[in-house]
Amino acid sequence: MPVAHQTLECPVFSQLLPKKKSKSRAWEHFGLPANESGQIVSEDIAVCKLCRFPVSAKSGSTSNLFGHLRLHHPLKISEVSNKSKVVTATVQYSPFCAAVDESIDEPHPHSNMAVSESNQFNFVDNHRHKRQKFMTHFQRLDDQASKRTTDSVTKFLVCTMQPYNLVDRKEFINMVKVINPCYSLPGRKHFTATVVPKLYNEVRDKIRQELSLINKDTISVTTDCWTSIANTPYITITVHFITSEWALKSACVVCAHFDDDHNGKNIAEVLRSILNDWGTDVQNIMSITTDNGGNILKSIEELNLENAHISCFAHNINIGVNHSLDIPVLKRAIARLKKLQNAFAMSWKMKRDLHKAQELLQMEVKTLPSACPTRWWSTLKLVKRFLENQLPICKTLLEYSNKKYLMLEGNEISALEGFTTAHARLS
Repeated sequence: MPVAHQTLECPVFSQLLPKKKSKSRAWEHFGLPANESGQIVSEDIAVCKLCRFPVSAKSGSTSNLFGHLRLHHPLKISEVSNKSKVVTATVQYSPFCAAVDESIDEPHPHSNMAVSESNQFNFVDNHRHKRQKFMTHFQRLDDQASKRTTDSVTKFLVCTMQPYNLVDRKEFINMVKVINPCYSLPGRKHFTATVVPKLYNEVRDKIRQELSLINKDTISVTTDCWTSIANTPYITITVHFITSEWALKSACVVCAHFDDDHNGKNIAEVLRSILNDWGTDVQNIMSITTDNGGNILKSIEELNLENAHISCFAHNINIGVNHSLDIPVLKRAIARLKKLQNAFAMSWKMKRDLHKAQELLQMEVKTLPSACPTRWWSTLKLVKRFLENQLPICKTLLEYSNKKYLMLEGNEISALEGFTTAHARLS
């Protein structure tokens, strides 16, 4: 059994000297404390050269020395025990041991230099340094522990939508090594071909199991067709249901390419096929929520779900507000405001000068946000930001003679103020 450490009263020493007339290999890693003049201050205490910990060595006994090496420096005890291996009196960490030391505790003060028996130590107290405690710090993880770690990395990639090539980046590999030096990170192919598909299948099976435990006529559906910025068409279907524990849950059952024409008949066929694949008859769903697109409404008719159809409330609000924005004076004011915002967005000089003007007026430094045509609240945010920053905007435009025309006129500003007032009253 390893010998437990005992608290020793180690005298102050300036250097370590070798044990004379000793044939034990344990003394290759220990020395006797000595003062600056080279006089040994205690022969009953041996100080470890690796961690500066004092160990009892009365009458030249090496039992405690071997116990200390076995418990705190398992790699060194294996060197000492191997009689066929030539071990010099120079103590030096291997790069692997140094890396493990730094990952577990604070860096060893002599991890990058050799320490010989005659070396002068600049220690005048018996300060303890943290050490590796177990042999497992140098061993690879077992299969189960490695699998759990890989699963954790997989969930990180999936849930944060990171690219697969992240696992091949040296910075990410180094971070994982620092967190757990015993873990070997798999390559990109392992994630793309094995663990991510496996996680997908597990999540899909879990959703199928949850759906199998509820009444199919209590499922609600939301769906939409959309096009990505890469001009790729998609269709998304999300189901909503209440579990037996009365917990409201939602699950996206599909987000897939939809290369066919987005007419009512094709959309209805896709909805029917996907829901049937998930064990739900489209005729049994309780409700279906969509926007007001003509093709979507046509697909609802194709499925005979007019009575179950619920128009998206947020979409309706957006349509209503956009209708109000069609008032001629307000429409003109917003169009000119968008041109003003675009001018600041496309010129880093104007943006810089606007920030300087805001700082000069002791205002919070903010830019003019862009407005999305299908998100009325983004237009409202742009209008509010403009009204709050009229003075610094005017000051900035005065410095650009060819941009003065961008500033809105009085009646246009009044229209924007009325728009924000109406919103405040409704909210």
